[in-house]
Amino acid sequence: MKKITLAANWKMYLDESSSIAFIDKLNADKDLFSNKDIILFPSHACIRAVKDRLNVSLSIGMQDCDMYAKGAYTGSTSINSIDIDSCIVGHSERRIVYKESDNVISDKLNTVLSSNANPILCIGETLKEKNKNLAVSTIDKQLSILPKNLKGKQLTIAYEPVWAIGSGDVPSNQYIDEMLSSIKNRLKSLYSDTDLQNIKLFYGGSVDASNVSELLNVELIDGFLIGSASANFEKFKDIVKQLKL
Repeated sequence: MKKITLAANWKMYLDESSSIAFIDKLNADKDLFSNKDIILFPSHACIRAVKDRLNVSLSIGMQDCDMYAKGAYTGSTSINSIDIDSCIVGHSERRIVYKESDNVISDKLNTVLSSNANPILCIGETLKEKNKNLAVSTIDKQLSILPKNLKGKQLTIAYEPVWAIGSGDVPSNQYIDEMLSSIKNRLKSLYSDTDLQNIKLFYGGSVDASNVSELLNVELIDGFLIGSASANFEKFKDIVKQLKL
């Protein structure tokens, strides 16, 4: 049975003190969290505190990065600013709130691919696009930025229907399977079998302890990108308990 990855996107829910408090609880329950494939995504300013405090072998990632790796870009954060394992690009909140275009997301993706970190590219349709039967074409457009060369890196595609994020409205397993199948077919048209072995498919959007067990029945899901539920230690712990590995 494959090992499921949990990517915990804390967004801006936890400041430094609450991030440390979360890690202290995690350390105290290390038997549960050890040997699990978990990536924590603290706020940029809290990454060092989390890395220094963590006593369990988990991965650490950035929630976003600048398209430039270095230079005179006040207020931005370089992918090379600290040693991390993964970086999220293209999250719907970056697309919608900060108006990031596919071109900007493409630049960020290529910057991550040129670093030591592995990228997690978020894609997903809005409710309006879903209702107009534009979900697949929207996903295809968002995937069109993928480079031909993955440079031997592991790439994760996180399918997060925008209408499900934070709403509690989780798609049916059949809907998720159909969308992930469409994504996988698109990836097959772009990459060799060797590259495909280094690509994972995640689901994200209102994932919590009440639905993760059912979502695990979707065969194409390799992991979950979890938002608010991952920033609450007890809620996250309940999710971890349901992992089959």
